[in-house]
Amino acid sequence: MKQEALTQAISMIDDELLAEAQEPSKWRRALPTALKICIGAAACAAAVGLSLLIPHGGSAGILVYGEDPSKAPVAVRTVTDAGAAAVRAFALECTDIPVEVVTSEKTVVSISGGELFIAGENEDIVPAECPLELDRNTSLVWSVPLWDGAAEHELTAQWGSRSRVLIISFDENAGEWTIQEK
Repeated sequence: MKQEALTQAISMIDDELLAEAQEPSKWRRALPTALKICIGAAACAAAVGLSLLIPHGGSAGILVYGEDPSKAPVAVRTVTDAGAAAVRAFALECTDIPVEVVTSEKTVVSISGGELFIAGENEDIVPAECPLELDRNTSLVWSVPLWDGAAEHELTAQWGSRSRVLIISFDENAGEWTIQEK
């Protein structure tokens, strides 16, 4: 557009339209402070509520002898007629370790040493292929040879791109086999 045409178009605007545009809108009133605070609190509550409803990619809980090895090392024990006793020396036979995997999504369990069994409801123990795919809470038995104190065996539970690794090793200071999270 040429300069003259633009100047002529601006100057031809009705004065009533300019006066109306300069007045504040009738619909835009200031909200009371209390109402602003209530609206902000409601928005925050909605955000927190939605964050609780959105799945965050769960995890796999692993319990050994009913204890969580991520909090503290768990001593490997044998159950005899006299009760539970820690395995302090080297066992000539494999030691059976009860492991509970608590999960609600597809979890793959693998081991680096020993054998893996699924503990049934009637205390039946069924050999499991390794790696083992789980999609619900499952009781396992990890049968591990504990005759070499320098050996370390691992149990890995992996779901999605995350994993938890338990390691069984001989603790020289305590003089016993322990399981802890790596």
